[in-house]
Amino acid sequence: MVVDGKTKILFVHHTAMWFRRPFFHDLSKFYDVEFIFTNVESYNKTYDTQFSQSNIPGMDDLNYRVINKRLGIAWGAIRRAMGEYDIFLGGSWDTLTDVIETLLYFFIVKLKRRPFILWREDWDWNVQSSKRRMVKFLAGFLSRNVDAILVPGSKNEEFFTLLGVSPEKIFIMPNVSNLTFKEEDYNNQIKIRQMMGLNDEKVILFVGRLINLKGVQFLLNAFSKLRKKMDNIVLVIVGDGSCHEELENLSMNLQVDDKVHFRGNVDNELLGGYYLLCNVSVVPSITTHHADASPLVVNEAMYFAKPVVTSDAVGNTFMIQNGVNGYVVPERNPEALCNALYRILSDVELEKKMGEASKKIINEGFTYQNMINGFNQAVNYLNLNKASTK
Repeated sequence: MVVDGKTKILFVHHTAMWFRRPFFHDLSKFYDVEFIFTNVESYNKTYDTQFSQSNIPGMDDLNYRVINKRLGIAWGAIRRAMGEYDIFLGGSWDTLTDVIETLLYFFIVKLKRRPFILWREDWDWNVQSSKRRMVKFLAGFLSRNVDAILVPGSKNEEFFTLLGVSPEKIFIMPNVSNLTFKEEDYNNQIKIRQMMGLNDEKVILFVGRLINLKGVQFLLNAFSKLRKKMDNIVLVIVGDGSCHEELENLSMNLQVDDKVHFRGNVDNELLGGYYLLCNVSVVPSITTHHADASPLVVNEAMYFAKPVVTSDAVGNTFMIQNGVNGYVVPERNPEALCNALYRILSDVELEKKMGEASKKIINEGFTYQNMINGFNQAVNYLNLNKASTK
């Protein structure tokens, strides 16, 4: 069904995160998109957002609806999948009921002879339980039988290839941050520095939730080691979470609490000031029952022309070119993390060159236009396949 010359897409997704909305708007310029968000309540709790069933900020002029789950399944979205559209996009297996819901979509869409696009960020699973093994089996079945898959990068592409998916139907649609530079960021940078009583110290920045997955305990241990090599450094931790108190206690036990600043959750409007303030951004995530999919803090720090050090448990390490715009170090390895930070912070020219390289990588490959390009490639692939079967 084509409306006003546009392909009709039924787009089922968890929620409309703030960094996705520019993409949703751009997508609606090319296609007739109906968005259905099925897990808004859960994301409100996780990210402290306040989206209601009838009002998601920044989505007013788009065709969307919020459908709540009952018994773990968005039955209203299932019914909508029985309606009219040209392409279905959706699918999740984060929980067992998500898998069941996706299987229902899959069989309905196939019965309607419509193409199914899957959009996922998986790249590494630590499969330990029988339930997780069953999910992986079903995920493999779905992945091999959908018509196209959108992933944010090369690690994700490799994951699906190992599941037996044909590489020709995997398309890279990179994740993009909507954080942009504002003149006020300079003023905020000065205010933040004054509030923390900083002079000419070099700043290491962590931004993220304070949960076990983010590996901040290893960053604190690395910082403790780095203090023995460099004195004029501080660690700034932006974010909050269940491990906050534990991490503050660890900083005291390591006797670095005088140089570690826990800032808690900050308004997005202030984030630019923190990125301008820092000399290097760190993402020290670890593998738990899953790896850290694709943290946008990597994009954000690089957008502000900063070197980035990540662990190899981060899904978007493909954005980091070792020695060019940062370093990727083994997870749970404070010594390696310390050494990477020292190489950057002890060499002013290297820090500057890495920051410039980060900015270039973002400008060339991680914009909303790059997202649209990846999506269009998937749709073009579907159209070619459709034409070849006629």
